[in-house]
Amino acid sequence: MRASGLLLGRCGMAKVWVTGFQPFGKHTENISGDIARSLIGQSFDVEIESSLPFDVTEKMIEIQYGGEVLSVDEKGSVRTSEILRDELPDAIIHLGLKEDSVKINLELCAINECDFRIKDNAGRQLKNTPVIESALPLLHTTSHAPTLRQIAAKYADVEISEDCGKFVCNETYFRTLNSIERDVLLIDGRPIPALFIHLPHPEQISIVRQKEVINELSVYLVQKPTVQVVGAIAISDDNRILACRRSPTEVMGGLWEFPGGKVEFGETEQSALKRELKEELELNVEIGKCLARESHDYGSMIVNLAFYECKVNAAGINLSVHDSYRWLDEDESGDLEWLPADVGVVGQLAEKGFGNLG
Repeated sequence: MRASGLLLGRCGMAKVWVTGFQPFGKHTENISGDIARSLIGQSFDVEIESSLPFDVTEKMIEIQYGGEVLSVDEKGSVRTSEILRDELPDAIIHLGLKEDSVKINLELCAINECDFRIKDNAGRQLKNTPVIESALPLLHTTSHAPTLRQIAAKYADVEISEDCGKFVCNETYFRTLNSIERDVLLIDGRPIPALFIHLPHPEQISIVRQKEVINELSVYLVQKPTVQVVGAIAISDDNRILACRRSPTEVMGGLWEFPGGKVEFGETEQSALKRELKEELELNVEIGKCLARESHDYGSMIVNLAFYECKVNAAGINLSVHDSYRWLDEDESGDLEWLPADVGVVGQLAEKGFGNLG
């Protein structure tokens, strides 16, 4: 396992390894190589707007691009994996040409198969051949996929793709993702974010616009995503608090939590909590004051939580995403296995006394 970390100050700095390809087949130019060449060795101060539900801590970062324009053959496909033996960037962006596309494609996965419809620039034309014989059949991007989907939903000229093809683009992407997984290459406690972006011809989307999207994506890739979450501290008439257990099919199933969820775009914390409690428990609630705020680093993302006092009708609870609930006094609250992000708040509230929260 090799690990490094991102150095962020008031205006953070991050290093992104970007690659593009030389022309291939019938093409005398390749936009991916042209854009990569224009970025490599350059620094850009990139500022983005806040967005929900998935955001980042730093809105302005100096992106320093390193990288290479790769040959369209096996040598080019292994080049980034070789670089990772000696240097760990904060993120990796592979660029490639998708000649029939009218949008910028964010590739969510690579498959362990080469099936070339034309020869590569070294004369190979592989058919139904694994990229790496002993590797998994499919690897997902190490970037945060929900953030990528959020960005694609934001722009009409960006879309999500789950088909990177079976040519050298896919071969390169698969080799990079395999190296990150096999060698446990970590940055700031998470796998190095790697993303393949297929670009259309500049007649479809200008080079200026395509570089804007790449710069914005870089700001998201080099940081852990943050998500704003609200939780309900529901207090009964006899001074007990409500705890709900996550269903086995949910992430972190079996752990207990204060009910609530993510704040979506356009919502206040209070309106989000009302919506979540209606969806999860079929409850209409009155939202009181904020009793606590907490931030927890889960490794892959940072969760910022706000906990609000709520008045609820205990008889009206109907579970949808949880499999159990309990009303707890101070002593009982310490007996449950809580979500890591909720543990500290439970302790603080119990120490103060549930009867003193209102």
